[in-house]
Amino acid sequence: MSEPHIGLLKAAHILLADDDPIMRELAGERLGAAGHDVILACDGKEALDLLCSEEFDLVISDLDMPHMNGYELTARIRATPELWDLPIVVVTASDRGDAVDQAFAAGATSFLAKPINWTLFNQAVLFVLRASRDQRALRAARDQAEAGAKFKDGLMSVMSHELRTPLNAIIGFGQILAEQFERERDHLHREYADYVVDGGKRLLNSVEDMLLASDARSGPIAINEVDCTVGELVELARASVEKVAALAEAEVTIAVQDPDQEICCDRKQVSKAVGKLIDNAVKFSQRGVKIVVGAAKTKSGDLAILVKDSGPGIAPERLSTLTQAFAQSDMSLRRSKEGLGLGLPLVQAIAAAHGGKFRLDSKPGEGAQALLLFPAARLAGARSVSGNASRAATAA
Repeated sequence: MSEPHIGLLKAAHILLADDDPIMRELAGERLGAAGHDVILACDGKEALDLLCSEEFDLVISDLDMPHMNGYELTARIRATPELWDLPIVVVTASDRGDAVDQAFAAGATSFLAKPINWTLFNQAVLFVLRASRDQRALRAARDQAEAGAKFKDGLMSVMSHELRTPLNAIIGFGQILAEQFERERDHLHREYADYVVDGGKRLLNSVEDMLLASDARSGPIAINEVDCTVGELVELARASVEKVAALAEAEVTIAVQDPDQEICCDRKQVSKAVGKLIDNAVKFSQRGVKIVVGAAKTKSGDLAILVKDSGPGIAPERLSTLTQAFAQSDMSLRRSKEGLGLGLPLVQAIAAAHGGKFRLDSKPGEGAQALLLFPAARLAGARSVSGNASRAATAA
């Protein structure tokens, strides 16, 4: 008569290794009654030979056997690439806890203690089989998800590169046409040409964001370090969103402690990050929003760049998701806010590439405060002091 619960899983092909013939006979009979196909081995060496010649779903092995014991058999199975995930149940009559610990260290999946509780024997085997098959299904799903993510990143990278060339041509020729219409005082067609150029620039910016997001997924983004001033970074960021801010009647106030403070960074990327913070403040706030863009040294000498707005604020449960790619609350085609949902993830990636940090704080009804923190080592004064100390140490 078949054991209950065997219908939960298909019959398994099981290898049972034990030097005790009575144990082999009893366990084999129990497993066979449950519908499993059982192959018997009298020691670890015979079991390993069988594993090399046919496939099994489970190995049940005694720990104390001649020629090759259960510890060595388990270790040899785990060292074989084709068998590394094969579930192994070890059986021991030892009452020493370190025997089981040693078996787990070798790679055992589970264990049974002698004398065997035959009433629950098949249930214990089913538990291990079910867990093993669930783990394999999870690994397959994970591999499929990773393959999908890799394909998506590759597609984004290729498409971004392929779109850049025609977009640059559209923007370039659009600017030539706009200048020609301006000389001819054809204001209507000049306006049309400006629309083409603005649309091309917006699309190119989106393409560059996708390419940067793809790079960020595979590791720290590459940066082109140059010396520039904090005032220059903030001004570039403000200029990049000037039209958007004007259309929304946003009031942008600049408050930089020392505009001439030099910093070694990727000027384009850092100004892009600050610009995206200002753009978000405009985009997700009411008309006439007040925005403050500030920059100052902290007590520890780091550079803090702050973008603070008087908008509606952000719910606490949303804060933790906003640095995830494509995390706009509405990503449908009918959404009212433009963008890919890549702004804050890119800001975080740019900060990380510079050894810095990004933090976003907000409460509903109290606006939002975004902070970019760059390490003191990137500032001109700190680098000069560090260089002098290094030269002094070398001279000493």
